[in-house]
Parts: sequence; structure tokens; C-alpha cells
Amino acid sequence: MLPVVSIVGRPNVGKSTLFNALTKTQKAIVHDFPGVTRDRIYEKAVIDDKTFLLVDTGGLIFEEEEKLEKLVKSQALTAIDESDVILAVLDIKSG
Repeated sequence: MLPVVSIVGRPNVGKSTLFNALTKTQKAIVHDFPGVTRDRIYEKAVIDDKTFLLVDTGGLIFEEEEKLEKLVKSQALTAIDESDVILAVLDIKSG
């Protein structure tokens, strides 16, 4: 079984762009509008001859959540629970 690495962070910080770069695919949709990724997206990645399963997640929002935001957060938390490594992506501009 491959190790699982999940990419998590707030909406629109570059998680899907990083996912596409590491997997060498365009599987994750990238857009300037936040909230495009909603479900978990899985793809194999290889770095330095190490193969692992990479997971792209929707944004984690912890303040005032609407129903859709709660469902997206639930998907991200599920990815965190099944991960061997969690890669947190941050945006220095948003604090």
C-alpha cells in the first residue's frame, strides 16, 4: 500500500496547483475563484524515486460555515484522517 500525502489549507492558496505540479497532471481544476475543489482528488506522485498517493482537498474554513463549506471541510478532514503525511499550504498574504 502506498503512503498517503494530503494537501490541505484555506481556499485558494494553491493546493490544486501544487497537486498538478507534483503529479505532473492537470487532474485538479485550477481557477482564481475560491471553492472550485470540493471532493478529494487522488493521484500517484513520484519524487526522488519515492511513490506515494497524493490527495488534493477543498479549502478548510473554520469560521461561519454554510452547508456546502461544511461538506467540503468534512472531505478535507477525512483526507487528513487517512493520511500518513499532511502538507499544509499557507498564503502569507491572508494571515
